[in-house]
Amino acid sequence: MKETSTQKFISRTDVKIIAGILVFVAGIVAPFYSIKQDVELIKQNHYAHIEAMTKQIERSNEEINALRVKQDKTMEIIIANQTKLEILMEE
Repeated sequence: MKETSTQKFISRTDVKIIAGILVFVAGIVAPFYSIKQDVELIKQNHYAHIEAMTKQIERSNEEINALRVKQDKTMEIIIANQTKLEILMEE
């Protein structure tokens, strides 16, 4: 009969030890899992920011190209007018 109560005592002790180990491990692992989630969120925000910046740069490049075309046309007009002026001054 004593063996049975000893076995129950050991079983309860074993359960307490296992539960303690599980709680301890969960307490150690949980912060690292939380950190991992935080890092993933930061990465997602970072990628979204990079994508937004890339689109803004592309729009800026398109605007710059449009302004260059406009500048070239303006320079052509100026050169043409300057040539006309020189011809008129020679006459």
